[in-house]
Amino acid sequence: MDNLNKRSVSEVIVILEHTNKEIIKKIPQKFLKFLYEVQDKNYKVDLDFSAPDWDSNLDEDTKAILALIYRDCIVSKKERIKLIEEENEEKKKNDEILRAKYNPDNMFKKREEKNFEELNNTQLIVIKESPWYKRLYKKILSLFGK
Repeated sequence: MDNLNKRSVSEVIVILEHTNKEIIKKIPQKFLKFLYEVQDKNYKVDLDFSAPDWDSNLDEDTKAILALIYRDCIVSKKERIKLIEEENEEKKKNDEILRAKYNPDNMFKKREEKNFEELNNTQLIVIKESPWYKRLYKKILSLFGK
């Protein structure tokens, strides 16, 4: 309940006030009472229902609450089951995509292969270092500009 956006609940209430009473009758009174209790009473909702794209300005949480009301209260039982199945299929697809992208087994395999290749490509590097007195001599010459 802490994650519930109170402004979104206020938007939902305004939208429900502008819908048919037949639809509102399908929503349980206990849930409506809960929405009225949770709403942000200081937030003034500014929705222009005459505009053709009024729903594009809604918050994502508002859309989610309306979707839940539609799925759980308004539609028939057959359509509700169909919607829940579609949601579950969509979740499975998203989980498969995430699992394929972030599978820890595959990530470790790729790292092991890279490390193995790096170990095979290592070679001894010969560092030719001149004695200290030659380096000092070159430094002194560089100071005089020669």
